[in-house]
Amino acid sequence: MGMQNKRRTSNSHATKTQKRQAQSLDMVFEFIEKHNWKLFRIASLGFGFLIFLIYFCQNHFYPDFDLFSFLSLLATAALMGGLMVLVIAFGFCAPGWIWSEAFFNDKTISAKLEQFINRDMPKERMDHHLINRYFFAPGLLCIVAFWVALYFSNDGTAFTLGLLAAPIVTGLIFGLFLQKNYKLPRYSWAKFAIAAFLVFFIGNFVAFLSTLALVKEAPAAVKVGNGLPLMAACFFVALLVFTIITAVIRSNLRYVLIISPLIAAVLMLWSNTWVVLPGKIVNLLGLGNYQAEQVILNSDLCEKYKAIEGYGVKKNCSLNDVHMIWSMGSTTVMTWQFANQEFKVKIPSSSILSTKIYVPKAVTEPEHQPSSPPPSDPNTTQTP
Repeated sequence: MGMQNKRRTSNSHATKTQKRQAQSLDMVFEFIEKHNWKLFRIASLGFGFLIFLIYFCQNHFYPDFDLFSFLSLLATAALMGGLMVLVIAFGFCAPGWIWSEAFFNDKTISAKLEQFINRDMPKERMDHHLINRYFFAPGLLCIVAFWVALYFSNDGTAFTLGLLAAPIVTGLIFGLFLQKNYKLPRYSWAKFAIAAFLVFFIGNFVAFLSTLALVKEAPAAVKVGNGLPLMAACFFVALLVFTIITAVIRSNLRYVLIISPLIAAVLMLWSNTWVVLPGKIVNLLGLGNYQAEQVILNSDLCEKYKAIEGYGVKKNCSLNDVHMIWSMGSTTVMTWQFANQEFKVKIPSSSILSTKIYVPKAVTEPEHQPSSPPPSDPNTTQTP
């Protein structure tokens, strides 16, 4: 009796703790829903400013702005960076969302499963049971199949077996067991096989892309076993993350709106994406971080730079192979190399007459010209 009372006390305490956590999260969502537009504007401008601030700190300068152009740049940078975060977050949420919504929330299937939800097996326990047996277990088999395929074959066959064949086979096998164990409607195994194929194909693909992103930051780990141990570890961690998100989705779909962006932000931080992303956005917007084939200076600045020995200013007041760090507003920041020295200057934008942007030359095939007849020898005679 004492042990039972202790168990009841611990269970009631855990239940109260879960209720408090759920209530606190609900209060957060209520606050977000009440002030959603204000929070969106503040968060977007703050996120855009953070992106530009990282780029300015990387290059050790801070340009001058007018207010309107600066706000528009912040909004644009926030949109581009936010889209990247949302794409990564959706990649981690898609397996669990498809698994839950496409199959287990089907009316006929959910009605059958409700028959097993009773006092001995509440909904939370049923969800944990389904996730462990029909999400984590087949996902682990897909990872093992992909790893074995890469171990024995390092060509397109491995990706075909790991990304396509393994999800189909595991979906069929576990679909048959699921239909038999819970007496689901006829052909439920086929519906589960289709859902499982989408779930584990997307899951393995996202895990593979995440592994490639992490490999860039740990090139030494690739040399160990041709990178297969690192890939196995990354795939297993990704499966654990997918499983946790699936459990959150089954509990309350709204909670994923908080968890998935945090996971995406942590992954981007771990893979140093936040270091590269600001420069990419600045380059896409045409504001800087691009290569100029030639920059022509005005006469005043040209004479001053010619007087400085080693700057490499040509007679026509041009600088070749210049990297433009920032070219917006009244100030331009650029770097170039000459005589094994690198120069970095900040000059007024009005001092630049023209900028020839470097464009990779396309390889053109020589035009086919009709072959001309060989010249005739005047000493030879032609017979009619």
